[in-house]
Amino acid sequence: MGYSLLDKDNFVIDSTGWEIQDAIGVVHGQRVPIKVKVHPEWDVWEYVSGVPQECIGQQLFTFSAALRETQKLGKSLPSDIVVLEHAIASMQWSTDNQKYAKYLQVAEITFCGCYSSGLHVFDDIGQWAYYRLDDGTRVALWKNTWNVARRDESMGYMISLW
Repeated sequence: MGYSLLDKDNFVIDSTGWEIQDAIGVVHGQRVPIKVKVHPEWDVWEYVSGVPQECIGQQLFTFSAALRETQKLGKSLPSDIVVLEHAIASMQWSTDNQKYAKYLQVAEITFCGCYSSGLHVFDDIGQWAYYRLDDGTRVALWKNTWNVARRDESMGYMISLW
């Protein structure tokens, strides 16, 4: 049985009827044209094409959209990173870097990047996975490290209800 940051799949909402827009994505470090569905309030985006297959259908939420949409379904954003810390610590390796590398081998993480509101670009696709926490911070996972930081609440990140 593999470990996962996620309860199951990332949180998504029904995107039926959303407008499809052309956008710029940075996929594996290269700027490319992509297509995204855009929520009518312009605060949730869903990958449609031009990104790695595992990112198709993944949605990115601003902080206010994340709160609004999870509350509509009686859910809440994760309040801390204890589950992630425990999963990494439970890996049977001697150093923290080795434990994290092992965690990434067995975890079900999709590296779908984020929406950078300042640049109006979908960034870090295929390299980073960003998840929202209920206090506005975000967890960032990369292939070699992870961190928690406060970021612009208008940025678009994925939601996991771990």
